[in-house]
Amino acid sequence: MINLPNIDFCNYKSLLCLNGNLPDQWVFKGLGLPLIAADGAANSLAARNIVPDMIIGDLDSVKNELLQKGKFLKNDDQNSSDFQKALKYLETENLMPTIILGLNGGYIDHILNNINIFLRTKSIFYDEQIIGLGIDNHQTLNLKIGTKLSLFGIPSCCVSTKGLKWDLDKKELTFPGFNSCFNRTNSENVAIHIIKGTALLLLYTSLIVDAGLN
Repeated sequence: MINLPNIDFCNYKSLLCLNGNLPDQWVFKGLGLPLIAADGAANSLAARNIVPDMIIGDLDSVKNELLQKGKFLKNDDQNSSDFQKALKYLETENLMPTIILGLNGGYIDHILNNINIFLRTKSIFYDEQIIGLGIDNHQTLNLKIGTKLSLFGIPSCCVSTKGLKWDLDKKELTFPGFNSCFNRTNSENVAIHIIKGTALLLLYTSLIVDAGLN
């Protein structure tokens, strides 16, 4: 994993597992945080011999035997997703902000909706390849030279950067519209200054070798 000293995992109070691509075992075992599974995510955890502290959702996807073995909270509200139900529980239990796992993977509309929900949380999401976070102020990161990253205006932002291969100078990013996709760091110290609006920052956690690295 790349060095991300400004993203301190100790600031987060829980792990929220969605039914998408899951990261390595160390995330579950090493951080020692309460683990909440959104409905069918409990099935994926069970395949890894991981038992969540709570399963939350309408419970139409989780295997019945898992409900018999652990704690669960059934919520039949069809106006909210299992992701939103789990977030509401975490807020009630003072377990926010959270590290969201399994946000990526599956149908594109599902991923986009997950990102839409995620950006309201002040949390981060993590998988084996990407860390994602919403930023609305100044962010300084210590990264390996050549780290791949992307910045999107969600829905819009004005941003200046220093330390990127293709730096931005008071650039308007909008979605849809112009965004800084597949940029690279050319300095170990990267500054991202959001002048207005909110940006979605995606950081790759391992070195990606492609034409942009040169």
